[in-house]
Amino acid sequence: MSQNRWTTYVDTETTVAPGWRLDTVVAPSRLWGANGIVWSPDDRLMVTQVFGSQVTAIEVHAGTHQVYAPLGGGIAAPDDGAFGYDGTFFATEPMNATVSARQPDGTYRTLRDDLPAANGMTVSTDGRRLFVDEFRPGGRLLELDPAGEKAPTVLAEDLAMPNAFAMGPDGALWFPQVLAGEIWRYDLDTKTLERRFTDLATPTAVKFDRSGRLLTSEGAAGRLTRIDLATGARETLAQVNPGIDNFAIAADGRLFVSHFTDGRVAEVTGGVERVLSPSGLIGPFGLDRMADGSLLSADGLAVNRTTPDGVTTVTMSLLADLPGMAADVAHHGADPLVLLSRGQVLRRHGDGRFSTVAGRLEDATTLTSTTPTSTAGGGAYVVERRAGRIRHLDGEGGLRDVVGGLDRPVAVAEDDDGTLWISRRGGITAVAGGEVVATVDGFGDPQGIACHDGAVWVADTARRAVVRIDRRDGSRRDVATDLPLGPPVAGARMPHAFSPLLANGDALLVGCDGDGSIRRLTTG
Repeated sequence: MSQNRWTTYVDTETTVAPGWRLDTVVAPSRLWGANGIVWSPDDRLMVTQVFGSQVTAIEVHAGTHQVYAPLGGGIAAPDDGAFGYDGTFFATEPMNATVSARQPDGTYRTLRDDLPAANGMTVSTDGRRLFVDEFRPGGRLLELDPAGEKAPTVLAEDLAMPNAFAMGPDGALWFPQVLAGEIWRYDLDTKTLERRFTDLATPTAVKFDRSGRLLTSEGAAGRLTRIDLATGARETLAQVNPGIDNFAIAADGRLFVSHFTDGRVAEVTGGVERVLSPSGLIGPFGLDRMADGSLLSADGLAVNRTTPDGVTTVTMSLLADLPGMAADVAHHGADPLVLLSRGQVLRRHGDGRFSTVAGRLEDATTLTSTTPTSTAGGGAYVVERRAGRIRHLDGEGGLRDVVGGLDRPVAVAEDDDGTLWISRRGGITAVAGGEVVATVDGFGDPQGIACHDGAVWVADTARRAVVRIDRRDGSRRDVATDLPLGPPVAGARMPHAFSPLLANGDALLVGCDGDGSIRRLTTG
């Protein structure tokens, strides 16, 4: 069995019922995305993974991966990291407002848990001072006590989305303001801010090479750029795919970049890309089939498109297109609809323009395209878990209630006759004409649901199984078990986990968010 992020923790093999076949549409991923990357004192590349709550060490010569801070351990949803003088590894947890530390003996501690969107991190040249910034509008630049005993010192505030930064050879802190496309300098002695460079394509990180030259990653352009501090002259060091999150410089000057969109990590020294972790899915958390036969997958920090011949590319990404995390995807006509984690739905029109068609939805979990024969007239159903209801979104901003009074609904699928099958806490519910017509209980954690082949299908992540329920007699059968659904470590803290299902022609597609794959169930 080849190792991926699931088999690192789980050694069981998936079992398929007789008469069924399971194929792979998109292969498993090595990482849960790739955010901060840091060159370690023992000459390895540390890769933080927000969606996987894991830090992986890559031995760059052989390309081998080893878990440094495991899923379910003392660091949850890390984004950036840095090593102190004594070998302590510090990490920011932006979704938890936390800064944590892994000590050289392998134990963990929390420095602070009150720093909203704590994201970028660096240490002083001697590794004794620790600095953090907050990736949010009005974010702050802070100095933290590495021991976690003293209150933070606020160096600057009201910043415009600062991110990964570094101390320069002048002893000042240099940081990007990502959305503004700028690089700023903070003088620690005079306590003054100065804008130094502008017109950058989403600068996500700033660091300095051994010669004291400034480098920045321009995430939207997929470019690693060197800037002369005296003249402002710019030089492209590497051109790669857009979606760069961060980069690292080895002790010998070699360059490495990470991609938040798809977990790609590569060496780019001399402008030549050598892949250390190939592109893959962070989730997938939502699936939808477009009219041209391509498959869209909502993948947290990106939306991907997989062609019928199996080629997967990023088609929308955070910062460049999406103002938040992509939780699910559907369509209205030929236009994709994207559900963001904070309850906003975006529509991408044929000319590439985005418009908001819904906002402030109440704990929205999933978005499901209506069937071609639906009386709803196109658009999608949106599930609002906290409100206990299903609403229809027509793609132009019109919302109408379809059914309410549900117990923590999660996802919905529409049958050919218009019946809605809804996964909810402990089971599923069928609704026709606004009335409950059937219930099936006894599920551990039902998530994705689909109508296919005369049956209702449910992804039960608690049992890691895909269950088939015959609509005629209500009989149930596990068609696939020990699938990589949900977190591979029970109780692990992860920012998002959801296992979607999608009926696709004569097949059922299973989004295996545990290993980053998409599987296809067919008879035969």
